[in-house]
Amino acid sequence: MSTYYKHKRTERVDVPYSFQCEQCGKESGLQTATVVGEEAIHNSYSSTLSEIDKKKLMDKAHANLVKRICEYHKDASEKQIISTDFHDKCPHCGQPQSWGVSGMKKKVFNTPIAFLVIGALGCIVCYLGYYLDEVGIALFYGVAGLTVAAALASLLWNLIKISIKVKKTSASGKQNMPVIHWEAVQQLLDEKR
Repeated sequence: MSTYYKHKRTERVDVPYSFQCEQCGKESGLQTATVVGEEAIHNSYSSTLSEIDKKKLMDKAHANLVKRICEYHKDASEKQIISTDFHDKCPHCGQPQSWGVSGMKKKVFNTPIAFLVIGALGCIVCYLGYYLDEVGIALFYGVAGLTVAAALASLLWNLIKISIKVKKTSASGKQNMPVIHWEAVQQLLDEKR
């Protein structure tokens, strides 16, 4: 029996940005957001990749980074949604900014959906186990209940975090957007076109 290898690669890029704090009014100075593309994976029976497979893996990782950068750019420029990769904590007073809430809202359902998908897979396994013995159906209901409870708890926790941040950021009444220096990644943005 041969061994199975997963070769992985990710690419990342730094995007400079700055903002005026909504609480203390000071300029943040140049900040850096590190944007990481989705992990590229190449499955192989060999522990080393051929040059062709290495190039394919590198190209896939690069394409994933380009996709992520373009998504962030589109969200920021068209929808005023700033990714949570752009940290909104003021370096002077430590207070969060209102524009940081939009990125949190975009991700509010990510964890609950992940719980539901994993739970659904667990339920399928338990349901199939039901045909083997009676314990399978009890496990099915247990896993289903725990999955729904975990998803709801995760959703509630995300909503509480957003609510807390909204309260902290609404105290000043100001709403400033960060200045993201997209020209630093213009080459990546141009690749999508």
